[in-house]
Amino acid sequence: MKKKYVISALVTSVVTMAPAIAEEESQWENSLDFGLSLSKGNTDNLFLRFGLQTEKKDGPDAYFGSASYKYGEEESSATQDEILGKATWKHVYSGKNFIGLRVDARRDTFADIGYRLSVNATSGYYWMNTETTVFSTELGLGITTEDKGFGDTTHLNGLFDQHFEHKFNESAKFYQDFTFSPRLDNLNDYRIEFEMGIETKITETIAFKVSFENRYESNPAEGKERNDLKLITGLSYKF
Repeated sequence: MKKKYVISALVTSVVTMAPAIAEEESQWENSLDFGLSLSKGNTDNLFLRFGLQTEKKDGPDAYFGSASYKYGEEESSATQDEILGKATWKHVYSGKNFIGLRVDARRDTFADIGYRLSVNATSGYYWMNTETTVFSTELGLGITTEDKGFGDTTHLNGLFDQHFEHKFNESAKFYQDFTFSPRLDNLNDYRIEFEMGIETKITETIAFKVSFENRYESNPAEGKERNDLKLITGLSYKF
């Protein structure tokens, strides 16, 4: 019950602060995502997703940041408890070529990931980069430190990332991301992350959002599944 109160307080505080953030950081495009599924009766289920995203284009530079929390219960027993974070910076230095820096973080109680932090330097190319369509690929090299049920480990990793987004009009947008990250001292140990979604504006500030996520671990913690699939629907508040 304490966790539910903490989640409610967090959501309330961010919603309260959102107009102030928007006023101070008008150059940034921000969104607050909220999804909730609740059933009572023959089954007793709860799923909640809370997320915050921010992005900005400033000449040759592009910035993106996101944080999300997912929590689920079935018959009053927790079944999901995951925190994700991501921050990227890309700088175009020649034509459509860019360099970048990326930071990823994850904690997932039920995948037995106590923590994971990955920092990568990247080099990529914008195949398309217009007001309506962005398509880019990049390669990177980084370092990951994590506790995945085997104790604390630190290793070098490779990175391949592909990003696509397209605005159909002022009201509808599609996006898709694919990331492959192998451990360089053991190429049989790798991660694949895939996400795609579509959002449609209901009002000037509220959008309906549907997303699909798949996180694959070739070497998961003992007794855990390799695949982690999620289909999420919810609302997104733009500010």
